[in-house]
Amino acid sequence: MARGPVYFWEQWDIQILVILSFTLQVILLLFAGTRRRAGLGLFRTLLWLAYLMADYTAIYALGHMSISSRSGGHQLMPFWAPFLLLHLGGPDTITAYAFQDNQLWLRHLLTLVVQVIGAAYVLFQFVAVGRNSSTLLVAAALMFISGCLKYGERTWALKCGHMDSITSYQHRYDYKQGGVHRNPYQGREGRNKLDTEEVLLAAHYTQSFWQGLLADLYVMQASQYDVVRQGIRLNGDLYLYELIGMQLSLMYDILYTKAAVIHTWCGFCIRIISPLSAAAAFLLFQFSGKDAYSRVDIVITYVLLVGALVLEVASSLRAGGSSWACATLHARGWHRLCSAVMRVRRLLKAAERRACLNSIGQYNLLDICTDAKDDLRGKMAKMMGLQGWWQKLHYASTIPISDGIKTLVIAEIRKRDIEDLRNARGKWILKERRMYEDLTRVADETELDRCIIAWHVATDLYLSICPEPFAASGSSRTTCISTICGGSF
Repeated sequence: MARGPVYFWEQWDIQILVILSFTLQVILLLFAGTRRRAGLGLFRTLLWLAYLMADYTAIYALGHMSISSRSGGHQLMPFWAPFLLLHLGGPDTITAYAFQDNQLWLRHLLTLVVQVIGAAYVLFQFVAVGRNSSTLLVAAALMFISGCLKYGERTWALKCGHMDSITSYQHRYDYKQGGVHRNPYQGREGRNKLDTEEVLLAAHYTQSFWQGLLADLYVMQASQYDVVRQGIRLNGDLYLYELIGMQLSLMYDILYTKAAVIHTWCGFCIRIISPLSAAAAFLLFQFSGKDAYSRVDIVITYVLLVGALVLEVASSLRAGGSSWACATLHARGWHRLCSAVMRVRRLLKAAERRACLNSIGQYNLLDICTDAKDDLRGKMAKMMGLQGWWQKLHYASTIPISDGIKTLVIAEIRKRDIEDLRNARGKWILKERRMYEDLTRVADETELDRCIIAWHVATDLYLSICPEPFAASGSSRTTCISTICGGSF
């Protein structure tokens, strides 16, 4: 009895790992998209585990397969190696779980090279046996090519999410695709309000602006500013919140999904090649001889083939019906096709699922600095290497965005002209208080992330020493400012 589980694992380890790898891909495809909205801590932890296990499982299975394929006990087993490469490519909905994953794209590139060599070696063993039909060898070659393309695409997407790539993109950005500058709201004066899909299209139009914020570049163009003003005229002041919510959603796509590469010509070709390769491999396997193979191995192969076909077709349909596809079609002047895709998206309410929750996170740096020394629980968490997790749990929170906050922000924006908005680092308030000459470095020479920290601390200190009569008379305004301060960090 003691040898039972060990013997079972020795006989079926590869089969278990391959099915587990496929199952993890399905989980990531179905649930990775929900991460863009605030979720329960347990759900995010499970998604994180699935993200990590998907890579580790496929890599371990490929390594183990390179040894087991020599034994010849399961002749069909080497045919599964390309599917593991396909799994390592991952679904379009998630390439990185954290921003730091993009910084490690070179490590993923090295892993890509090693795993492709490993899969090629396993396939070589498959060919060297000499007992497999030529149709099956062709099917294996097709899936190997598809797997290499998908894995390479994922590595490319990680590179595109790297800050250096975003900065490089900003320096060469030009929305005049196809030589035509296309306003998404052209001809909309005096007509009905903009719907969610049209707001999302404007978010794509202003891509250089919100990507420029990540790259610490001032890239708001006058034409983009005109589009925003036109949206406000049609939808009212709250249009800004709709637009910013969509921009944040697109920013998530760039950093954590394959959106940056799917809608290039290479991505378009991969979306065609992968489903066709899976369909051809399925047909070739269907008409090949299977008498020499284990029934269990045949069933697993069918699961992998059908699963790959379904996942790739779903990926291609998802890409073709995405807002990124609509933006590309609109920019190239293919308005009828763009309108047709948008009508389908309206029926499915696709854009509404992108909308951010009406809440704002709160995180106070001064609270962490002042409480950490005296908090016994924080000290214990630090000793166990869980300081970051404890600070998130104890000091981070989420509160609803009140109408007062929206009104305050819009009022401040309306006071400024386009140049102020393009260079918004607190310069105007420093000039109003006659402090700009002394703090020029903070307003003009500091990187965006450091500037946010500086203003976060300065605002919190000011509110903490604010005289009580002033705080009482403007308690609502003070609360709004404090909330914005906590959400900025």
